[in-house]
Amino acid sequence: MLDMPRPLDNYSLNFHVIRKALYDAVKTATGLETILEEPTLQGAPRPAKPYMSFKIIVPAYKTGDDDSRYSTGTKFNRGGQRRMTVSFHSYAVEQEDAYNYMGLLQSSFETLSIQEILRKKGIAVWVIGTVADFTQLLNTGYEARAQMDVQFGIAANVSEDLGEIDTVEIEGRITTDSGDEIVDDFTVTKS
Repeated sequence: MLDMPRPLDNYSLNFHVIRKALYDAVKTATGLETILEEPTLQGAPRPAKPYMSFKIIVPAYKTGDDDSRYSTGTKFNRGGQRRMTVSFHSYAVEQEDAYNYMGLLQSSFETLSIQEILRKKGIAVWVIGTVADFTQLLNTGYEARAQMDVQFGIAANVSEDLGEIDTVEIEGRITTDSGDEIVDDFTVTKS
């Protein structure tokens, strides 16, 4: 494997920032403890019910062609829209409470306050999914859960500094109306 640098400072998507914005949105909307589906420690204890969790299941699905343009000086930017799908889960003692919390989150994604939390981090709410029963057998009993997928729009941009061009070789060919060809080759060097 090649030992190559990873210039993430030139890439606009930062999933640490995105996760934090999603966490803030869920916590603000429901008021519940919120965790990530991927715990830092395997087998770590879960919070007391009720609580919420989420997992980014499609981080950056490319939609359409990216746009390319020069920025300032020697900088070149390329970017476009990405679709991110996030699976949200609510856990409660009673199944109806799990539904209610997920329904609250579903409706909250339409509110300006929640959209503003996400917008400040470059996230747009695109498609709010259906609340589904996600009850699971856990040990000897059933755990009350509800689930919903939401699609968000995010922007992915990458910048590249092309540097300055010191020398350009130009080959010029012009064909006149009479069919004569004029050839003029020359080199331009930065002084």
